[in-house]
Amino acid sequence: MTTTSPASYTEERGLTTLRELVFSLAFVLIGLTISWLSDPLLFSAIIPISIFILFFREWKLIVGLKELERKGVLRFEPKFKTNRKEANRTLSLVIFIIAAPMVLSFFLPPLPWLSLTMVFIMGWPASNILEFILQKIIEKKTKMVLRKFYNWTSIHGEEMMRDYGWVLKERA
Repeated sequence: MTTTSPASYTEERGLTTLRELVFSLAFVLIGLTISWLSDPLLFSAIIPISIFILFFREWKLIVGLKELERKGVLRFEPKFKTNRKEANRTLSLVIFIIAAPMVLSFFLPPLPWLSLTMVFIMGWPASNILEFILQKIIEKKTKMVLRKFYNWTSIHGEEMMRDYGWVLKERA
């Protein structure tokens, strides 16, 4: 009988990659151009919506920021029940982002509706930009580099996430 020892590895990256940042900036600028032609005042609603989405996506980091600064690492173990709740919350948000413009189309004339639709569509990419800004603020405050990590374990050909979180590392 042979046994294989579990192999594990860690995947690390910044909160927002350069590719995500560039794509988000381009996407938001295109949306800004379209809304400028329709109703630029309503497009300003993108600010609270993108802040809401940022808090929604990164609430664990924001709540655990003091512990991250104190210990240098903020670690979570994936549990089925909590992951399922988080997945359902995220699905609810995505459905809301898709359904809200459809509902608004009954109540608004075409140009304001187009502008608000762009707000809902651009909210997620705008939150990527805010996430990058949040990362830079944390790095400037702590004088360290903020990294998101995932620890994976491979047992009998199946990969399972052991834990995930954020870590502060010394600048190279």
